[in-house]
Amino acid sequence: MRSTTDNRRPGARPALRAGLLTLFLFLLSALSAMARDDSPHILLCFGDSITQNGEWVGAASAPDGWKLRNAGRSGRRAAHIAEELPAALEAHPEATHLLILLGVNDLPSRDPRPGAEKVAGVLADIDRAVTLALPRFRPGRIILAAPANVDPSRLSDINLEKGYDATPPLLADLGDGLRRLAARRGTRFVSFLHSVNPENLRDGLHPTPAGDAEIARDLRAHLSLSEPPLPRLYLVGDSISINYHDALADLCEGRYHYTRKGGLKHALSDLDSAQGANGGDSARVLAHLRALFASDADVADTFLINCGLHDIKANPRTGEKQVPLPEYRRNLEAMVSLVGGAGKRLVWITTTPVDEVQHQRHSRSFHRYEADLTAYNAAAAGIMESHGIEIIDLHAFTAALGADIYRDHVHFTPEVSARQAAFIRASLDKFDWPQADRDTFNADKPN
Repeated sequence: MRSTTDNRRPGARPALRAGLLTLFLFLLSALSAMARDDSPHILLCFGDSITQNGEWVGAASAPDGWKLRNAGRSGRRAAHIAEELPAALEAHPEATHLLILLGVNDLPSRDPRPGAEKVAGVLADIDRAVTLALPRFRPGRIILAAPANVDPSRLSDINLEKGYDATPPLLADLGDGLRRLAARRGTRFVSFLHSVNPENLRDGLHPTPAGDAEIARDLRAHLSLSEPPLPRLYLVGDSISINYHDALADLCEGRYHYTRKGGLKHALSDLDSAQGANGGDSARVLAHLRALFASDADVADTFLINCGLHDIKANPRTGEKQVPLPEYRRNLEAMVSLVGGAGKRLVWITTTPVDEVQHQRHSRSFHRYEADLTAYNAAAAGIMESHGIEIIDLHAFTAALGADIYRDHVHFTPEVSARQAAFIRASLDKFDWPQADRDTFNADKPN
């Protein structure tokens, strides 16, 4: 009996091969076209009339591989961001980058509030814009732009009546604030404050075509820069940090390059022991840091460090601590000197609470006491504050979550660990990150 495969007409197999080859060549051609330039960087420019009517939002501003989209609206203020930015983002799903150029219309004296209050309001609104944009764009793809200056001597009567003559000093303050905001949020920053020659402001406020060309020049120079590198973090901590590690790694993705002391599998086999990724007591953490720096392994710019739970382990009979408090202080001082001496940044994470009653019931080989924990945390805080080192107070945050937070004598429920990770990420976002300045184009020089 012949198989069913023998019933195919002659030539069917060669025809199939030819068809597949044609399809493969078509797909290869399509992929090649996409690689050439079907996916350029597309910058969405969200601003006011300077953007809406600006010739700078065009090909003249775009280096190779960039396209610009205009999402300006005459009269828009930073106060309109919450209402209007989501719609602009939805209308431009193709955008890969976002530029925010706002603030001029928030500052005239028609608003009777003090100038500092108005500037602070603009910064708060633009900070909110960054938060709205982050689900869509990485921080390095968001550009905060300081607006071009105003020339009071050339203002039209209507703009004088609105009070735009009061804006120049406030625009300078706004530019400084935006620079700091960009550093804190990890975004890019460009200043157009002195980009436009006063002669090229047709009414003291809006650029002429020549003024637009000057903005385009400086934007083009900024876009030609590479994206800023992500801040590099390296975590050394105890078993508490191992439990929030996965959540923190997920939260850091796209904003920070996050790694930690290795050996997670080994550490998870016994969280009470200082092994693998578990940093252990302060002496062990210090030894790890010394070995790391001695090896010239450039693993990070910022070191997130915690130790304390292992230091306060007390002998149930003698009360002797694993690392006495004076030695704990010396170890922390040595860490500060070591990390700082290497030109790196240290961020201290406070030691989390323990359930003293359950702990002593659970562990017979060693005890931990809240009084010791309080003393060691206070000693660490004093050392870090004396050196101007940032502190993430994970102890206070965790203690405020209530009593039903433990899954054993010292470790927390998965829900609490996830909240700890979110708290650490939110705390990191509040710090200044100088790495963002590597991608700051400063056109902030008078012509």
